[in-house]
Amino acid sequence: MLVEKINSWYDHGTELFSLGRFDEAVKCYDKITQLKPNSKLAWAYKGLLFSKLKRYDEAFKCYEIALKC
Repeated sequence: MLVEKINSWYDHGTELFSLGRFDEAVKCYDKITQLKPNSKLAWAYKGLLFSKLKRYDEAFKCYEIALKC
């Protein structure tokens, strides 16, 4: 059940990313990191999204967390 929820959030986040809706996509990856805090991939995607939004401090923090997962 948890895996299905996480996969659903990944799919939705990826779709929003492809549409350029980066703020909304971040919320999907927020959900994933809440459900699975050690998800290296989710933290890396959040970093990418924050970079696209030019929120570089937040991107850097996400990348740091991804490296520690």
